[in-house]
Amino acid sequence: MMTLRIGRLLGIPIYIDVSWFIVFFLVVFVLAAAYFPQASPGLNHVLYWIAATITALMLFASVLLHELMHSFVAKRNNIGISGITLFIFGGVSRLKEEPHSPEVELKMALAGPLTSFALAALFGVVLLAGRGGVGTLGFEVLKYLAIINLILGIFNLLPGFPLDGGRVFRAILWGVTGSLEKSTRYAAHVGQGFGYLFIFLGFLLIVLRQWLSGGWFIFIGWYLNNAAQQSYQQLVIRRALSGIDVHRIMTTDFPHIDARTSVHDFVHDFLLKYDYSAFPVISDDSLIGIVTVDEIREVPRAEWERIRVGDIAKPPEEERVIDENDDAFEALMHMAETNSRRLLVMHDGKLKGMVTQDSIISIVRTKMRIGM
Repeated sequence: MMTLRIGRLLGIPIYIDVSWFIVFFLVVFVLAAAYFPQASPGLNHVLYWIAATITALMLFASVLLHELMHSFVAKRNNIGISGITLFIFGGVSRLKEEPHSPEVELKMALAGPLTSFALAALFGVVLLAGRGGVGTLGFEVLKYLAIINLILGIFNLLPGFPLDGGRVFRAILWGVTGSLEKSTRYAAHVGQGFGYLFIFLGFLLIVLRQWLSGGWFIFIGWYLNNAAQQSYQQLVIRRALSGIDVHRIMTTDFPHIDARTSVHDFVHDFLLKYDYSAFPVISDDSLIGIVTVDEIREVPRAEWERIRVGDIAKPPEEERVIDENDDAFEALMHMAETNSRRLLVMHDGKLKGMVTQDSIISIVRTKMRIGM
């Protein structure tokens, strides 16, 4: 999964899955080319495109608020949130730990749909109150947002994990069975079932020549099926990595470059020798930056002997660094979010080591083999 970080709200990093852009432009196109011209004919086409863009952004904001409410309830119940990844029709809050009880899970799960229903009601009230003053196009924008938030609330209440309804279902199963892992497995199976159902309905709609609706149903079904599988796998991996901090699995045997090293020596002694995309640059055991091929390209070949890597090193991105006391599962999720195979391990501004995806997965496999 490829994601882009767009900012931070309530202290929570916000990411967007790259597929969101495809869906975003598709929504804008459908609204501007078909929905608004049919609902409010006779207007300038530029107005349709402006209204469609505003509507898609408001839909995005609605989804963001939906997901933030999940995170707000989680934080109120002392559950850390490491980030939110958004899709145009939903989002995923990355919890640093599983909910402590079925009751907490239930409250977290219901917070999102209730927010969507509240937004639907809000847009509906604004629609009715300003019916005569917002114009026909403004009326259609508000109507669409009210309807789509209502649909989002209902859709998320479907009992297919990891949708909110699936989490409600898991909370109920958890309360009955007393086992989070067993209830997650059952809820994930139901989630996959809903995914296959949506895919079947999508193909049925395509046979009936409802191409756009059929494509949407297939896309949503594919997403649900994959999300259900990944959610259960994440729980299994989280359990396998329980109690393992990054410092226990990091390596200190990796190439780190002294800031005084020349670019020439770095290229021949490190860049061409090791299979790394980025190299940490240190000075007196403190990390001062990262140097990659991109920085080397900017240095003329004639200057390689004179220029030091410390002069061209750039500060590491926050997503590429993790603290030695952080959880190993959190490190693995960081790598998945940034599409990276390695993270630098820091503590109190000092470079302590490096943790790799392979080392974490190796521990998971070993623990699963011996039944831990």
